[in-house]
Amino acid sequence: MDLDAAPDPRVDHTPRATNLSAVLAVTAHMHDCGNRDEILSLLAEALPELGPFSVEPVSVLTGDVPDDEVWRHRVLLDDSWSRPVSLTLRADYPPTPVQATLLELLIQHMGSALRAASLSSRAATQERHLREATDEITVIGTRAARLEEEAKIHRTFGRLAATGADETAIAETLHQVTGLAVGIEDAFGNLRVSAGPDTSVPAPRYRKVGGGNRVDVLRRAAMEGGPLRDDNRIVQLVRPGQTLLGVLYLSDPEHKATELDAVALEHAATMLAVDMAHRRSLAETEARLSRDLGADLLAGTDDESAYSRADALGYDLHTPQRVLVVHWGPDTPVESVTEAFRRHLTATDSSALLVHGNEHRTGVLAAVMDAKTDVNTVFAALEKSLGPTVGVVGVVGVGSECTSPSTLPDSYTHAMRALEIRKQSNSPCGVALFDELGVYRILDSHSTTGDVEAFVQEWLGPLLDYDREHRSTMTATLAQYLECGGKYDETAQALRIHRSTLRYRMSRIHELTGRDLRSVDTRLNLHLASRALQVLAGGAPG
Repeated sequence: MDLDAAPDPRVDHTPRATNLSAVLAVTAHMHDCGNRDEILSLLAEALPELGPFSVEPVSVLTGDVPDDEVWRHRVLLDDSWSRPVSLTLRADYPPTPVQATLLELLIQHMGSALRAASLSSRAATQERHLREATDEITVIGTRAARLEEEAKIHRTFGRLAATGADETAIAETLHQVTGLAVGIEDAFGNLRVSAGPDTSVPAPRYRKVGGGNRVDVLRRAAMEGGPLRDDNRIVQLVRPGQTLLGVLYLSDPEHKATELDAVALEHAATMLAVDMAHRRSLAETEARLSRDLGADLLAGTDDESAYSRADALGYDLHTPQRVLVVHWGPDTPVESVTEAFRRHLTATDSSALLVHGNEHRTGVLAAVMDAKTDVNTVFAALEKSLGPTVGVVGVVGVGSECTSPSTLPDSYTHAMRALEIRKQSNSPCGVALFDELGVYRILDSHSTTGDVEAFVQEWLGPLLDYDREHRSTMTATLAQYLECGGKYDETAQALRIHRSTLRYRMSRIHELTGRDLRSVDTRLNLHLASRALQVLAGGAPG
């Protein structure tokens, strides 16, 4: 049946909708809702208002259309933007012309509303896709910018590596890249290099990474495997393999460091690891060669080979040398003393040949150094580095000056004697110079006739030389003066000379020796030297 079928004269054909405005109100709702299911629901609700209309249930349409007197109208809406809409309207009797007109108007508006809803849905989908595409483009752009910045960092440190830059250049470059202060510590927490002002630590104090909790911080950094924040610093370990060579950090008290700063820190740490490992390898090789040469010098070697080997190491052995020996108590490993000594050499831009361990005497560090070295400065540096621990006695023994490498064994022997004598004294801590031991050199149980002769020569040498050259008796005069306790009258009477003659001779003795006879120690050493001279000459003292 169709909408133009003749109405049944037995039925009241007056439409239930009061007017066309009611139909238009329903269609307006259809356009406002913008949802396919809601539009079809509004259609189903509006049909009874137009007449005896309803939507045919889907179950009825399965199979053949039943042959009855029911009025039916098939509605098919199809466009290229949405799914087709197919439904069947039914009524118990054919609609009147007015009803048919209103029904046709409703169906047209429903189609229009469905198309509008389809367009709106399509536009929303396109907008969503555009937004997603825009977001993806933004992410890709951000990622591309990040990759470009990382590539720039890589190129910067790559160019730096090609120049063979040292740790100072690495720290300066990292500071320029990040804008943050940079610090490089050694494995013990000593600051080696810094770049940029570190505002997190008040000058001139320096707080090592981790402070008192350094071991735990380094352990967490090792587990992290990358940059680790420790208070106001971002820490990166420098360790090729499992050996810790140092710590590189960024000072970031304002917590403004970015991920790119962390990337730059890792690049710098990798480059620093290569540099520090290379320098450590060179240092170990040089230390081994230096230790071997030092051990041979202490044991005794010829001058020619000693000079050539020292030249190869870049050490000047042609200047006067002397041997220093260091012992820092039984609880301080000699390796710790050696490391402290090396740090002092680096800080003062000086050099020495260090020997320790089984090469000579276990527990004692020996150093062949320039004779002009201030040994008191060395002792102060060791004490500052190793710390004046309670019960620890630090002693530095200093041997005599040597003008040739072949005489260094004597200087080593003298240094060890000075060290042992100082350790047995009432004031065992400090520096002991063999040349200043005085009478202790001949009172020592290890002293020999050669030591006695050297002691006599040291104190009476100028007088003996003068007496031989001028056939005088200055040495005998001094000996008698000391035997008489420095009394002029008794001395003059014993020598059978006039008192004024004695005064002249004593004045001359003072000029020749340069000694102050008013000093108790000087008079004691001169007296012992004169007695020892008599023993060496075969005479009896007294």
